[in-house]
Amino acid sequence: MDDQIKMDKNSSSPDMKLITVGCILFLLVFANSMMNYSYAVPPQAPIKPSIMITANSSSLYSIPSTFVKVDRFSANYIIAGKISSINASRELIMSTIADDFDKNPNIGYVVSNSSSLNPSSQPGLPNPFVSMDIINQKITNGIRDAIIATSATSAAGKNVELKCTFGMILSDFKCS
Repeated sequence: MDDQIKMDKNSSSPDMKLITVGCILFLLVFANSMMNYSYAVPPQAPIKPSIMITANSSSLYSIPSTFVKVDRFSANYIIAGKISSINASRELIMSTIADDFDKNPNIGYVVSNSSSLNPSSQPGLPNPFVSMDIINQKITNGIRDAIIATSATSAAGKNVELKCTFGMILSDFKCS
């Protein structure tokens, strides 16, 4: 009887190995097909932005003797898109442009008006330059006013372009 038990173990062992190998192969093929097909993400069309902001800066420097003088600089922004999208994103647009202008290396040379460019004409004024807070407020107000004015005269789905110019004279900042 012991011989029969040994024989049954030996004879079933190759069958069990075949079944085990078959199951493993089946699982590998199944898992591979699940990974290749079930979780594949279809390609998506690129998302077109609804608003575009373009920035362009220019600077003019002179060297009158042994120092460099900023003669003038400007930063021009174009905001393009559907007026409804621009109006809905007004706060984000204003903060983006104010933040960008804050990074302009010439921001420390902004004066309140053209007479501030000639310090000798204002003997009591120790610092003719405008603070960053005042500059940011002027930029924010200019953009907000331009968006509101354009919204009032344009259909909601109309594509528009707002142009803003900010330079070294605060009173000349404009956005339309």
